[in-house]
Amino acid sequence: MKEHQEGRAIFKANLSGKDKGPGKAKGVFYNPAMEMSRDLHVAFAKELEIEGIVLDGLAASGIRGIRLILEAGLNVEFCDTSTLATNTIAENLKLNGIESTIYNKPVEELLQEKKYDCIDIDPFGTPAPFLEAALKGLNDNGILGVSATDTAVLCGAKPSICMKRYGANSMKKVAAKEIGIRIMLSKMHSMASEIGKGIQPLLCYSEGHHLRVFVKLTKKNNVELKWINTDMEIVEEEEYGAGGPLWVDKIIEKELVPSNYEGKLGKFFETLSEEANGPPGLYDINDIARIAEIGQTPQRNKIVKCLKELGHFASSSIFSPLGIKTTASKIERTKAIKLAQSL
Repeated sequence: MKEHQEGRAIFKANLSGKDKGPGKAKGVFYNPAMEMSRDLHVAFAKELEIEGIVLDGLAASGIRGIRLILEAGLNVEFCDTSTLATNTIAENLKLNGIESTIYNKPVEELLQEKKYDCIDIDPFGTPAPFLEAALKGLNDNGILGVSATDTAVLCGAKPSICMKRYGANSMKKVAAKEIGIRIMLSKMHSMASEIGKGIQPLLCYSEGHHLRVFVKLTKKNNVELKWINTDMEIVEEEEYGAGGPLWVDKIIEKELVPSNYEGKLGKFFETLSEEANGPPGLYDINDIARIAEIGQTPQRNKIVKCLKELGHFASSSIFSPLGIKTTASKIERTKAIKLAQSL
Protein backbone atom coordinates (compact mmCIF):
# COMPACT_ATOMS: atom_id res chain seq x y z
CA MET A 1 0.00 0.00 0.00
CA LYS A 2 1.51 3.30 -1.12
CA GLU A 3 1.07 6.90 -0.01
CA HIS A 4 -0.63 9.26 -2.47
CA GLN A 5 -1.69 12.88 -2.60
CA GLU A 6 -4.89 14.22 -4.17
CA GLY A 7 -6.19 17.72 -3.65
CA ARG A 8 -5.22 18.67 -0.09
CA ALA A 9 -5.30 15.07 1.15
CA ILE A 10 -2.43 12.69 1.87
CA PHE A 11 -3.52 9.06 2.10
CA LYS A 12 -2.54 5.41 1.75
CA ALA A 13 -4.28 3.03 -0.67
CA ASN A 14 -3.77 0.32 -3.28
CA LEU A 15 -3.40 1.98 -6.67
CA SER A 16 -5.77 0.57 -9.28
CA GLY A 17 -6.05 1.77 -12.86
CA LYS A 18 -3.82 3.98 -14.99
CA ASP A 19 -5.58 7.35 -14.95
CA LYS A 20 -8.44 6.12 -17.14
CA GLY A 21 -11.16 3.48 -16.98
CA PRO A 22 -12.64 1.77 -13.93
CA GLY A 23 -9.48 -0.07 -12.88
CA LYS A 24 -9.66 -3.27 -10.85
CA ALA A 25 -11.08 -3.60 -7.35
CA LYS A 26 -8.34 -4.90 -5.08
CA GLY A 27 -7.24 -4.20 -1.53
CA VAL A 28 -8.09 -0.69 -0.40
CA PHE A 29 -9.19 0.55 -3.81
CA TYR A 30 -7.97 3.88 -5.18
CA ASN A 31 -8.50 4.78 -8.84
CA PRO A 32 -6.70 7.96 -9.95
CA ALA A 33 -9.03 8.17 -12.97
CA MET A 34 -11.73 9.33 -10.54
CA GLU A 35 -9.75 12.36 -9.34
CA MET A 36 -11.72 14.65 -11.65
CA SER A 37 -14.93 13.20 -10.19
CA ARG A 38 -13.77 14.12 -6.71
CA ASP A 39 -12.63 17.57 -7.88
CA LEU A 40 -16.15 18.12 -9.22
CA HIS A 41 -17.71 16.79 -6.01
CA VAL A 42 -15.73 19.24 -3.88
CA ALA A 43 -16.77 22.16 -6.12
CA PHE A 44 -20.41 21.05 -6.13
CA ALA A 45 -20.43 20.54 -2.34
CA LYS A 46 -19.56 24.20 -1.88
CA GLU A 47 -22.37 25.31 -4.21
CA LEU A 48 -24.94 22.95 -2.68
CA GLU A 49 -24.20 24.36 0.79
CA ILE A 50 -24.51 20.92 2.36
CA GLU A 51 -25.22 21.01 6.10
CA GLY A 52 -25.47 18.31 8.75
CA ILE A 53 -23.72 14.94 8.64
CA VAL A 54 -22.49 13.39 5.40
CA LEU A 55 -21.88 9.66 4.90
CA ASP A 56 -19.15 8.36 2.60
CA GLY A 57 -21.02 5.10 2.20
CA LEU A 58 -18.53 2.90 0.32
CA ALA A 59 -15.44 4.66 1.52
CA ALA A 60 -12.49 2.35 0.61
CA SER A 61 -9.45 4.56 1.38
CA GLY A 62 -11.75 7.40 2.47
CA ILE A 63 -10.25 9.82 -0.06
CA ARG A 64 -13.59 11.28 -1.19
CA GLY A 65 -14.80 11.98 2.33
CA ILE A 66 -11.41 13.26 3.47
CA ARG A 67 -11.28 15.75 0.61
CA LEU A 68 -14.84 16.89 1.38
CA ILE A 69 -13.75 17.57 4.96
CA LEU A 70 -10.50 19.35 4.07
CA GLU A 71 -11.65 21.30 1.00
CA ALA A 72 -15.40 21.84 1.51
CA GLY A 73 -15.59 21.91 5.31
CA LEU A 74 -18.14 19.10 5.57
CA ASN A 75 -18.84 16.85 8.56
CA VAL A 76 -18.25 13.38 7.08
CA GLU A 77 -18.56 9.88 8.54
CA PHE A 78 -17.21 6.77 6.82
CA CYS A 79 -18.50 3.26 6.19
CA ASP A 80 -17.00 0.16 4.56
CA THR A 81 -17.54 -3.58 4.95
CA SER A 82 -13.79 -4.27 4.75
CA THR A 83 -11.86 -4.25 8.03
CA LEU A 84 -8.69 -3.52 6.05
CA ALA A 85 -10.42 -0.49 4.53
CA THR A 86 -11.73 0.88 7.82
CA ASN A 87 -8.30 0.45 9.46
CA THR A 88 -6.77 2.29 6.51
CA ILE A 89 -9.37 5.07 6.75
CA ALA A 90 -8.46 5.51 10.41
CA GLU A 91 -4.78 5.82 9.46
CA ASN A 92 -5.60 8.25 6.65
CA LEU A 93 -7.67 10.42 8.97
CA LYS A 94 -4.68 10.66 11.33
CA LEU A 95 -2.39 11.55 8.42
CA ASN A 96 -4.66 14.54 7.72
CA GLY A 97 -5.30 15.55 11.33
CA ILE A 98 -8.98 14.60 11.19
CA GLU A 99 -11.22 12.98 13.80
CA SER A 100 -14.38 11.24 12.58
CA THR A 101 -16.60 8.19 13.00
CA ILE A 102 -15.92 5.03 10.98
CA TYR A 103 -18.35 2.11 10.62
CA ASN A 104 -17.15 -1.37 9.67
CA LYS A 105 -20.39 -2.85 8.33
CA PRO A 106 -22.53 -2.99 5.17
CA VAL A 107 -23.83 0.48 4.33
CA GLU A 108 -27.35 -0.96 3.94
CA GLU A 109 -27.20 -2.13 7.58
CA LEU A 110 -25.93 1.22 8.83
CA LEU A 111 -28.71 3.07 7.01
CA GLN A 112 -31.32 0.98 8.80
CA GLU A 113 -29.93 2.31 12.08
CA LYS A 114 -29.13 5.93 11.26
CA LYS A 115 -30.21 8.68 8.88
CA TYR A 116 -28.01 11.29 7.23
CA ASP A 117 -28.37 14.74 5.69
CA CYS A 118 -26.20 13.73 2.75
CA ILE A 119 -25.12 10.30 1.51
CA ASP A 120 -22.58 9.45 -1.16
CA ILE A 121 -22.58 6.09 -2.93
CA ASP A 122 -19.56 5.46 -5.15
CA PRO A 123 -19.40 1.71 -5.83
CA PHE A 124 -17.18 -0.34 -8.08
CA GLY A 125 -19.77 -1.02 -10.80
CA THR A 126 -23.51 -0.63 -10.41
CA PRO A 127 -25.12 1.45 -7.65
CA ALA A 128 -28.46 -0.37 -8.06
CA PRO A 129 -28.16 -2.61 -4.95
CA PHE A 130 -27.59 0.42 -2.72
CA LEU A 131 -30.22 2.87 -3.98
CA GLU A 132 -33.17 1.78 -1.84
CA ALA A 133 -31.17 1.85 1.39
CA ALA A 134 -29.64 5.20 0.51
CA LEU A 135 -33.01 6.84 -0.20
CA LYS A 136 -34.49 5.45 3.01
CA GLY A 137 -31.43 6.60 4.93
CA LEU A 138 -31.79 10.26 3.94
CA ASN A 139 -33.40 12.90 6.10
CA ASP A 140 -36.07 15.05 4.42
CA ASN A 141 -34.45 17.43 1.91
CA GLY A 142 -31.27 15.40 2.17
CA ILE A 143 -28.92 15.10 -0.79
CA LEU A 144 -27.86 11.82 -2.37
CA GLY A 145 -24.83 11.57 -4.64
CA VAL A 146 -24.47 8.41 -6.73
CA SER A 147 -21.79 7.22 -9.17
CA ALA A 148 -22.29 4.46 -11.73
CA THR A 149 -19.50 2.79 -13.69
CA ASP A 150 -21.76 0.15 -15.24
CA THR A 151 -21.95 2.33 -18.34
CA ALA A 152 -22.05 -0.64 -20.72
CA VAL A 153 -25.38 -1.49 -19.11
CA LEU A 154 -26.79 2.03 -18.88
CA CYS A 155 -25.54 3.20 -22.28
CA GLY A 156 -26.85 0.56 -24.66
CA ALA A 157 -24.26 -2.23 -24.83
CA LYS A 158 -26.16 -4.63 -22.55
CA PRO A 159 -29.87 -3.83 -22.93
CA SER A 160 -31.22 -6.99 -21.28
CA ILE A 161 -29.20 -6.34 -18.13
CA CYS A 162 -30.33 -2.70 -18.12
CA MET A 163 -33.96 -3.81 -18.21
CA LYS A 164 -33.37 -6.30 -15.40
CA ARG A 165 -31.32 -3.93 -13.25
CA TYR A 166 -33.00 -0.58 -13.91
CA GLY A 167 -36.32 -1.47 -15.55
CA ALA A 168 -35.68 0.55 -18.69
CA ASN A 169 -34.53 0.39 -22.31
CA SER A 170 -31.16 2.04 -22.88
CA MET A 171 -29.96 3.68 -26.09
CA LYS A 172 -26.71 3.69 -28.04
CA LYS A 173 -24.89 6.44 -29.96
CA VAL A 174 -24.47 10.08 -29.06
CA ALA A 175 -27.27 10.40 -26.49
CA ALA A 176 -26.35 7.17 -24.66
CA LYS A 177 -24.78 8.71 -21.55
CA GLU A 178 -27.51 11.29 -21.05
CA ILE A 179 -30.16 8.58 -21.44
CA GLY A 180 -28.19 6.47 -18.96
CA ILE A 181 -28.38 9.31 -16.43
CA ARG A 182 -32.11 9.67 -17.02
CA ILE A 183 -32.59 5.91 -16.54
CA MET A 184 -30.78 6.10 -13.18
CA LEU A 185 -33.05 8.97 -12.18
CA SER A 186 -36.16 7.05 -13.24
CA LYS A 187 -35.11 4.16 -11.00
CA MET A 188 -34.49 6.50 -8.08
CA HIS A 189 -37.79 8.32 -8.70
CA SER A 190 -39.72 5.04 -8.66
CA MET A 191 -38.00 3.88 -5.47
CA ALA A 192 -38.62 7.22 -3.77
CA SER A 193 -42.31 7.07 -4.75
CA GLU A 194 -42.61 3.69 -3.07
CA ILE A 195 -41.62 5.26 0.27
CA GLY A 196 -43.86 8.30 -0.24
CA LYS A 197 -41.08 10.65 -1.37
CA GLY A 198 -39.85 12.33 -4.54
CA ILE A 199 -36.53 13.39 -5.99
CA GLN A 200 -35.25 16.64 -7.47
CA PRO A 201 -32.15 16.30 -9.68
CA LEU A 202 -29.64 19.01 -8.85
CA LEU A 203 -26.52 18.25 -10.88
CA CYS A 204 -26.13 15.27 -13.19
CA TYR A 205 -23.33 14.59 -15.64
CA SER A 206 -20.94 12.10 -17.19
CA GLU A 207 -17.19 12.33 -16.79
CA GLY A 208 -14.62 9.83 -17.97
CA HIS A 209 -15.90 6.30 -17.50
CA HIS A 210 -18.68 7.07 -15.03
CA LEU A 211 -22.08 8.70 -14.66
CA ARG A 212 -22.96 10.78 -11.60
CA VAL A 213 -26.13 12.26 -10.15
CA PHE A 214 -26.87 14.51 -7.19
CA VAL A 215 -30.52 14.58 -6.14
CA LYS A 216 -32.51 16.07 -3.28
CA LEU A 217 -35.10 13.96 -1.44
CA THR A 218 -38.39 15.89 -1.56
CA LYS A 219 -42.07 15.43 -0.92
CA LYS A 220 -43.73 12.97 -3.27
CA ASN A 221 -44.30 14.54 -6.68
CA ASN A 222 -46.31 13.78 -9.79
CA VAL A 223 -43.43 13.61 -12.25
CA GLU A 224 -44.30 11.24 -15.10
CA LEU A 225 -41.68 8.98 -16.61
CA LYS A 226 -41.74 8.93 -20.42
CA TRP A 227 -39.72 7.68 -23.40
CA ILE A 228 -37.47 9.34 -25.93
CA ASN A 229 -37.36 8.04 -29.49
CA THR A 230 -34.48 7.96 -31.96
CA ASP A 231 -35.54 11.38 -33.31
CA MET A 232 -35.08 12.76 -29.76
CA GLU A 233 -38.83 13.29 -29.39
CA ILE A 234 -40.49 12.72 -26.02
CA VAL A 235 -43.26 10.14 -26.33
CA GLU A 236 -45.85 9.03 -23.82
CA GLU A 237 -45.65 5.32 -24.60
CA GLU A 238 -42.92 2.88 -25.55
CA GLU A 239 -42.12 2.54 -29.25
CA TYR A 240 -39.50 0.66 -31.22
CA GLY A 241 -35.97 1.89 -30.49
CA ALA A 242 -37.08 4.36 -27.81
CA GLY A 243 -35.26 4.70 -24.51
CA GLY A 244 -37.17 4.60 -21.26
CA PRO A 245 -39.15 4.88 -19.19
CA LEU A 246 -36.94 7.71 -18.04
CA TRP A 247 -36.81 11.06 -16.29
CA VAL A 248 -37.47 13.75 -18.92
CA ASP A 249 -37.54 16.85 -16.69
CA LYS A 250 -34.47 19.00 -15.92
CA ILE A 251 -31.33 17.24 -14.72
CA ILE A 252 -29.12 20.30 -14.16
CA GLU A 253 -30.02 23.30 -11.98
CA LYS A 254 -28.10 26.08 -13.69
CA GLU A 255 -27.78 28.24 -10.59
CA LEU A 256 -25.95 25.41 -8.81
CA VAL A 257 -23.25 25.04 -11.47
CA PRO A 258 -20.00 26.46 -10.02
CA SER A 259 -18.40 29.46 -11.69
CA ASN A 260 -15.05 31.24 -11.43
CA TYR A 261 -13.06 28.09 -12.18
CA GLU A 262 -10.33 27.86 -14.81
CA GLY A 263 -8.78 25.08 -16.89
CA LYS A 264 -10.43 21.70 -17.27
CA LEU A 265 -12.92 22.27 -14.45
CA GLY A 266 -13.84 25.71 -15.77
CA LYS A 267 -14.54 24.37 -19.27
CA PHE A 268 -16.61 21.52 -17.84
CA PHE A 269 -18.74 23.89 -15.76
CA GLU A 270 -19.17 26.27 -18.69
CA THR A 271 -20.58 23.52 -20.90
CA LEU A 272 -22.74 22.16 -18.08
CA SER A 273 -24.23 25.60 -17.52
CA GLU A 274 -24.86 26.16 -21.24
CA GLU A 275 -26.87 22.96 -21.66
CA ALA A 276 -28.74 23.15 -18.33
CA ASN A 277 -31.98 24.56 -19.75
CA GLY A 278 -31.96 22.55 -22.96
CA PRO A 279 -34.39 19.78 -23.96
CA PRO A 280 -33.69 16.09 -23.32
CA GLY A 281 -31.57 14.24 -25.88
CA LEU A 282 -28.70 15.02 -28.24
CA TYR A 283 -28.17 15.23 -31.99
CA ASP A 284 -24.97 13.91 -33.57
CA ILE A 285 -23.24 16.62 -35.62
CA ASN A 286 -22.03 13.98 -38.11
CA ASP A 287 -25.63 12.80 -38.61
CA ILE A 288 -26.75 16.39 -39.17
CA ALA A 289 -24.00 16.79 -41.81
CA ARG A 290 -24.95 13.53 -43.51
CA ILE A 291 -28.62 14.50 -43.73
CA ALA A 292 -27.60 17.92 -45.09
CA GLU A 293 -25.46 16.15 -47.69
CA ILE A 294 -22.41 18.27 -47.05
CA GLY A 295 -18.81 17.09 -46.95
CA GLN A 296 -16.71 17.60 -43.85
CA THR A 297 -18.64 18.26 -40.67
CA PRO A 298 -18.13 21.84 -39.38
CA GLN A 299 -16.87 22.44 -35.87
CA ARG A 300 -19.51 21.92 -33.19
CA ASN A 301 -19.20 25.44 -31.81
CA LYS A 302 -19.89 26.88 -35.27
CA ILE A 303 -23.06 24.79 -35.64
CA VAL A 304 -24.22 25.88 -32.18
CA LYS A 305 -23.56 29.52 -33.09
CA CYS A 306 -25.63 29.25 -36.27
CA LEU A 307 -28.51 27.51 -34.51
CA LYS A 308 -28.61 30.34 -31.96
CA GLU A 309 -28.56 32.95 -34.75
CA LEU A 310 -31.59 31.20 -36.26
CA GLY A 311 -33.41 31.75 -32.95
CA HIS A 312 -33.16 28.28 -31.37
CA PHE A 313 -31.80 27.00 -28.10
CA ALA A 314 -28.48 25.28 -28.82
CA SER A 315 -25.47 24.15 -26.82
CA SER A 316 -22.61 21.71 -26.71
CA SER A 317 -22.87 18.90 -24.16
CA ILE A 318 -20.69 17.24 -21.53
CA PHE A 319 -22.39 13.95 -22.46
CA SER A 320 -20.69 13.64 -25.87
CA PRO A 321 -18.05 15.54 -27.87
CA LEU A 322 -20.22 15.01 -30.98
CA GLY A 323 -23.52 15.99 -29.36
CA ILE A 324 -25.62 19.12 -29.75
CA LYS A 325 -28.61 19.96 -27.60
CA THR A 326 -31.18 22.04 -29.46
CA THR A 327 -34.85 22.79 -29.94
CA ALA A 328 -34.39 23.20 -33.71
CA SER A 329 -36.28 20.99 -36.17
CA LYS A 330 -34.52 18.79 -38.73
CA ILE A 331 -35.00 21.48 -41.39
CA GLU A 332 -33.53 24.15 -39.15
CA ARG A 333 -30.61 21.91 -38.11
CA THR A 334 -29.85 21.35 -41.79
CA LYS A 335 -30.01 25.08 -42.47
CA ALA A 336 -27.69 25.79 -39.54
CA ILE A 337 -25.02 23.29 -40.53
CA LYS A 338 -24.94 24.66 -44.08
CA LEU A 339 -24.46 28.14 -42.64
CA ALA A 340 -21.73 26.81 -40.35
CA GLN A 341 -19.94 25.31 -43.33
CA SER A 342 -19.38 28.79 -44.73
CA LEU A 343 -17.89 30.23 -41.53
